[in-house]
Amino acid sequence: MSQQNIKSDSILIRTSQLPAAELGPDDTVLLDAERGVYYGLEGPARQIWEKLSEEVTLDDICTSLVKEYDVEREQCESDTRDFIAELIENGLVKVR
Repeated sequence: MSQQNIKSDSILIRTSQLPAAELGPDDTVLLDAERGVYYGLEGPARQIWEKLSEEVTLDDICTSLVKEYDVEREQCESDTRDFIAELIENGLVKVR
């Protein structure tokens, strides 16, 4: 799915619960044993992953990130769309 298909009000959620290990206050590693792949998440990526544990919109995610980080809303939406598109491509997130 391209990032253009992810709208601000799209409902997003994880497709499965991957085993995770916290490596520090801002670092998490996810293990996809079926594919033999692991994902390292830190900072905003980790926060996005945590928010995706429940149904959430892109708008909700970006509202939270803009408050937390020194980032313009437009840049946050673009970067978050890219990241979520990658998660969708890897079968970790779906759009409802």
